[in-house]
Amino acid sequence: MKEDIIEKYPFLRKGLLQYFGEGVSLQSFLEDNEYYLEKSADLLYGIMSGEEVTFPVRGDERVKEYIITKIILTYIRDYFISARYAIRERKVLYEILEKEEDFRNLKLVSHELNVEIEKSGERYLIPIPSFLKNAVVFNDKELKLCNQELRDGKIVASKHVLSKIIREAFYRKYMQEVNEVVEFPKDVENMLRPFVSEVVSKGEEIRQERAYLGPLNEKSFPPCLAEIIYQMKKGVNVSHPGRFYLVTFLHRIGLPNEEIIKYFGDVPDYAEKITKYQIEHITGTGRGREYSVPSCQTLASLGLCYKERDPLCSSGKITHPLNFYRIKNLGNRSVSKTGPVNRIDKPRNSEK
Repeated sequence: MKEDIIEKYPFLRKGLLQYFGEGVSLQSFLEDNEYYLEKSADLLYGIMSGEEVTFPVRGDERVKEYIITKIILTYIRDYFISARYAIRERKVLYEILEKEEDFRNLKLVSHELNVEIEKSGERYLIPIPSFLKNAVVFNDKELKLCNQELRDGKIVASKHVLSKIIREAFYRKYMQEVNEVVEFPKDVENMLRPFVSEVVSKGEEIRQERAYLGPLNEKSFPPCLAEIIYQMKKGVNVSHPGRFYLVTFLHRIGLPNEEIIKYFGDVPDYAEKITKYQIEHITGTGRGREYSVPSCQTLASLGLCYKERDPLCSSGKITHPLNFYRIKNLGNRSVSKTGPVNRIDKPRNSEK
């Protein structure tokens, strides 16, 4: 396999064998590449810290760092940490696919990710099952089945849509692989442990930060969220961005999915199975990526901002709805760092 192909797509198995070698033990490979152990650990720590990290440009460095990062994540087996990294890889892959002009490379990559494609003029044919499995990006009109051209049981897709499908197929496969249970030899564990301790600690630190948001209190919700909930209780078909924001916010403050779904009970198009699936997808609990809560700027651009209804919002000091909730809700309360959040306001099941 040509080196430039594996440099662009370091997850290709045939290319990885060229770097890993035949009959080489995992311990020997790590010992020979200890430099990349440190580099990969630094990369993961930077991603967990929210830094704008960049992947190596040189081919050899790119591939080896990819391999060893995947080994580290498989050893850690922490879904949250793995997802943070995989989202970055997913973005890089998408940018490369958008520039890819060689159909042979597209076909090779697609096949690796269990998506069999064909070329039809300037378009691409994707089997419907493969399309549906990977067209799960919330509120992406380009990936809705109703917006696709069908031909003989296949989706007729543009290069842009194909890139999105391949991107999602990579993410799903990567997350499945790094979260499988793998038994590492003791000597290998001893090699990895010093390099991963800070990464694991950073992941735990982020989880603890979530606890500081405090117990659930609807009275502390920002006016934008309160308006969405009010409209839903009235039976209004709230927009998809509004529902997306509601789910991300409630998930971020620690509400379990079975509680989030209760907020959707009064909407006219409520369907339990579909709503449950969408919530699992947005929160990452359906083995997808976890979406972030939109910022105030994003909410304003979507017409979902009501800052004039609250002095704290209208003061200009709030740039994110979670900051509003934290300020309004915490005060001097002690916050439990274990278990799900508890309601401190009136329980929903007692409301009539």
